[in-house]
Amino acid sequence: MMSRDRRSIMAAAGALALAGALSGCGLIGQPENESAELSEWFTVTSPVFRDGRELPPRYGCTTYPGGQGKTPPLRWSAPAGTKSFAIVMDDPDASGGAKVHWVIAGIDGTVNELVEGARLDGTVVGLNTGKKAGYAPPCPPKGEKHRYRFSIYALDDPAPFKNGAALKDSLPAIAKHTVGRGRITGNFGGEQAR
Repeated sequence: MMSRDRRSIMAAAGALALAGALSGCGLIGQPENESAELSEWFTVTSPVFRDGRELPPRYGCTTYPGGQGKTPPLRWSAPAGTKSFAIVMDDPDASGGAKVHWVIAGIDGTVNELVEGARLDGTVVGLNTGKKAGYAPPCPPKGEKHRYRFSIYALDDPAPFKNGAALKDSLPAIAKHTVGRGRITGNFGGEQAR
């Protein structure tokens, strides 16, 4: 069992890490501090792309040939005691700093998979950098290739924010309740644009 002081320190550190995305630091996912306990990190995979490799075209915006704007399928391992999961998808390569494309929480703690194009009942969706609730698919400018990070957070709360919450509210709320996390990164763009 984690002590209350340790949990408070982790929550504060997590809030700073998530807030970094708003300031352009783009820290959502892997730890910069090597002392982070491995037990707090879990594996995230996808049946359609490998970590650090290309996302298939159908997961991009319609500006790209074959782009359908679907969410990719994701799978993860669940730490014991997880009440729910949250997913944050961001683009650390966007001009002007990291852009958040998707913030969703309230995914049941027994779920360990997201199917392609999933519509999840009972979840809450926060605003993305574009101030819209929902998923904004990868859509880098023509000729640019960007990384898209799908960070999954195991939470000790069923849903830490309300539908339509701004990033300044949703990201710190996720950080405060994080008990574990994992990430997979896919590349998109380059010569694929019309």
